[in-house]
Amino acid sequence: MSLVILNDIHVSFGSEIVLDKMNLTLHPNEKVGMVGANGTGKSTIFKLITGQITPDVGKVIKQKGLRIGYLPQESAFSGENTVLEEMHAGVEHIVKLQKQIHNATHEMENLHGSDLKSKMAQYDRLCHDFEVAGGYAYETNIQTTLAGLGFDEELHHAKTTALSGGQLSRLGLAQVLMLDADLLLLDEPTNHLDIQATEWLEKFLLNFNGAAVIISHDRHLLDKTSCKIIEIEKRKAKVWKGNYSTYVQTRETLKLQQDREHIKRVEMVERTRDFIARNINQEGMRKTARGRRTQLDRLLKDNPDFLDKSTDQKTISFSFGTNKSGSELILRSENLGKSFGDLTLFENLSFDILRGERFGITGPNGTGKSTFLRLALGQMEPTSGTVRMGKSLRIGYLDQHGDVLNPERTVLEEAISVNPDLSTEKVRGRLGAFLFSGDDVFKLCGDLSGGQKNRLMLCKLVLSEPDVLVMDEPTNHLDIASREMLEESLNDYEGTIIVVSHDRYFLDRILDKLIVIGTDELGNRCLGKTEFINTTPVYSNYASLVAERIETKQKKEKSKSGSTKRRGSNTKKPKNQTPEELKRFNKYSVEKIEEMISELEEELAKMRERFGDENIYKNPDQFAELQEQYSAKEAELDLLYHAYEHRAG
Repeated sequence: MSLVILNDIHVSFGSEIVLDKMNLTLHPNEKVGMVGANGTGKSTIFKLITGQITPDVGKVIKQKGLRIGYLPQESAFSGENTVLEEMHAGVEHIVKLQKQIHNATHEMENLHGSDLKSKMAQYDRLCHDFEVAGGYAYETNIQTTLAGLGFDEELHHAKTTALSGGQLSRLGLAQVLMLDADLLLLDEPTNHLDIQATEWLEKFLLNFNGAAVIISHDRHLLDKTSCKIIEIEKRKAKVWKGNYSTYVQTRETLKLQQDREHIKRVEMVERTRDFIARNINQEGMRKTARGRRTQLDRLLKDNPDFLDKSTDQKTISFSFGTNKSGSELILRSENLGKSFGDLTLFENLSFDILRGERFGITGPNGTGKSTFLRLALGQMEPTSGTVRMGKSLRIGYLDQHGDVLNPERTVLEEAISVNPDLSTEKVRGRLGAFLFSGDDVFKLCGDLSGGQKNRLMLCKLVLSEPDVLVMDEPTNHLDIASREMLEESLNDYEGTIIVVSHDRYFLDRILDKLIVIGTDELGNRCLGKTEFINTTPVYSNYASLVAERIETKQKKEKSKSGSTKRRGSNTKKPKNQTPEELKRFNKYSVEKIEEMISELEEELAKMRERFGDENIYKNPDQFAELQEQYSAKEAELDLLYHAYEHRAG
């Protein structure tokens, strides 16, 4: 049975038609990627499914009782709650069960006979529902989710008003992932995630039992998680089987077929028109020519797009100029170190970047990637060592926050400021290639969206004709088509590239060298550590290297554990020898072990009642302590059962 059916949907905002005769079906357990140019209606589809908007025409049919977890692009919080309180609010159904269990426990104290029996049955059902919903593990899941998305423990009790925009987005994602949902709708979930957090999200989605639709420009994520791709184009949705790479290959094959068909159609029409022109006035052929003309006119009338060539979505189009620098050494870092008080980002960092090299920097958030760029550009002083760029280099700098744009200037004024010698017409032509046309060029830079700012900064880079491109997260806010255009242009660029990025697809496609900052050899966050990768594809090779190290470490630990066990047993075990972990129960009779099992089961029942105590579940420390005690008792009960089975034969 389908989870959601969108049937013949039409949505418009004023005179702008966003979706028209759009059909889409979502199925259980499928992980689906959704792609399309910015503004094509992807987020609108999510709002239709959640009921935030209704279609002008058509129906949205949802499975009865469907539980939806929805992550918008901008998460909103009241500001009064802490991070942990917001996470608890995200599992309100579990908290509600806890309260019901707590209330039922107190009500049973004053009941007798059939009333008590009925209430006990209700209590058992509540405990079962609580366990099925993950009630005994939800606090652990909260901690795991927050850690996976980059929240250190010191932030857990911080109010949301103290969080940055990126942290709020990550908290919104963490909250949605905790929901007991049948369908996750994630709108740009990797915004503000570093590579480590994105890889954690990938694993979560792969293990998630429900369905998920992911709007994302992260092509690597779509490759890893998606079994289908929904493409939103020309106000409709088209579903492609396979992950993102398969979708690209299939779409290119189809495009070639469509181009061939277009050529055949044009040739057929031209041949028919030529035949008509040559024979319309010829005796004996006049009737045939008129018949052909009637057939052609009817064909073109019934199929108005018969001669139209398939076109791609409008996207930015540009290329960088030729590198004119004669300097061989572009950048030299010698024993470079940078600290902020007791916090050391890196130290003794030494390497060279030569002309024409494509050098990337990646690593977790807050480990010093952007700081290194600012040190290299002379915008910040190092704590130790030196870093300097070659002399007389024309440097084009792309800042991820748009700080290099003057908010008081218009788009046109900002573009002209890069190269005042260029004519207004030529600059406007360049701006047109970056989708700034008509009155768009007179917008103030301060009023631009994130994507528009990024496109304008890219346009400024092109106009500056740089020898060296220094870019901080250049693919942020760009849709996939624009990212691919940027990559094609960078591949044609003959100058030097120094780029900070979390876009794994981009890293593999563009770079020939990579430095990973702020992780240890197993990929865990570790300030001050650095690693160089000099083989392509750079990120894929780095990821494989880390995976091999983890596997080797696990094998060594397993081997060491096995060796320890073998050394501890010099003689062959008798068939009925008591396992080491059960020997402490040898002094008890079978009857005594039965009694111990009964007592421990009663203890566990009483502890389960405490999970419903409001004072307990509102205190994270007490709740965690109770969980730990409960787990220990469960483990002890498991051993008692094994001891009983061993002794009873």
